[in-house]
Amino acid sequence: MKKGLIKTAKISLYSLGFLFVAFVVYANLEPAPMHAYVKPISMTIIKVDGLDETTNSEALQKQISQQKGVTACTVNPASQLVSITFDPDATNESSLKSLVSTYSAKKVEPASFDGITASGPECPVPLSYIQAFERAKYAFCFR
Repeated sequence: MKKGLIKTAKISLYSLGFLFVAFVVYANLEPAPMHAYVKPISMTIIKVDGLDETTNSEALQKQISQQKGVTACTVNPASQLVSITFDPDATNESSLKSLVSTYSAKKVEPASFDGITASGPECPVPLSYIQAFERAKYAFCFR
């Protein structure tokens, strides 16, 4: 009885070791994607009323671009929209909105998708499982 238990334990350990080595080899088949190295950013779109002159919009763009944490800023005088991408650790949306407060600024909400239903089959595997697998794959990638 004791020999059977030891034999089962050996087979189990060899199987787990083989699976671990296979996963490490799989994780290193290709280099980690670039998004694994990039810090996450946030984006906000602010509607600015009274933004009609190009010199005025250029000054606003320069003012926002110099703000700490802002990675990109686009001012469109025709639609009176300011698109800002920023590092959420360095700045926040309210400070950016207060920076534009000399104009009558308000945040533009993205288009709502209420009433639109997905057609076709859905993935049976929960997204959290897929993300956990991707994180483990990235952790074992030694490239």
